[in-house]
Amino acid sequence: MHTAVGSNEPMGAPLQKVPQSAALLVGLLVLIVVSPSVQVKGAEVVIELIFDLILLAGVYAVRASRHRWTFGALTAITLAIRWGEILWGDRQYDPLYLGLTVAWLAYATWIVVGQLFQRRDVSIDTIFGAITAYLLIAVAFMELYSLIELQRPGSFAGLADATEPNRQQMGGTMLYFSLVCLTTMGFGDIVPASNLARPLAALEGVIGQLYLAIMIARLVGLHISRRND
Repeated sequence: MHTAVGSNEPMGAPLQKVPQSAALLVGLLVLIVVSPSVQVKGAEVVIELIFDLILLAGVYAVRASRHRWTFGALTAITLAIRWGEILWGDRQYDPLYLGLTVAWLAYATWIVVGQLFQRRDVSIDTIFGAITAYLLIAVAFMELYSLIELQRPGSFAGLADATEPNRQQMGGTMLYFSLVCLTTMGFGDIVPASNLARPLAALEGVIGQLYLAIMIARLVGLHISRRND
């Protein structure tokens, strides 16, 4: 097989140049845009496929981590439980479904943030990773809020679908609420009303602000350090 004249790059070089967290970031952005707006019949399968993309992209993003095998096993179990519940249509496993997803998101965030603090340069991959971890936090809290509301309806005031909780509609609404808390925009259209929901929403706001302050300081410090070398 011949290579192009003047090209010494191996065939896998273009793929290796793709930022490690790019696919995971794209999946999270698609979920944020699509989830709140898809409320039609069959939307659950569409959202699940997007979430599957996020799960698989997460495995790719942490492929170089020492946690890759443990994380891969958790991903396989999470996928099996999520699709098993969809195919069986049995909602009694909602706590397991949502709990496993929260565990996966928390583990992925921990690995991605750990990788970021091991970096000694500021590249597009570093920036993508920082944004990815931030959005993973939002999605993790979305699942926690959904679990609380589905198990204890009325934990959040201002939900349009509060009378008939539906996990799909709840997920889109709670993703919006989670992003509002994480960014501390505080629109006030949805309000945590229970003793569990209120501190959790406050905790997300604190985490969001601390993450931005610490991560921006880290990236700026790395950039200045590299420039002075």
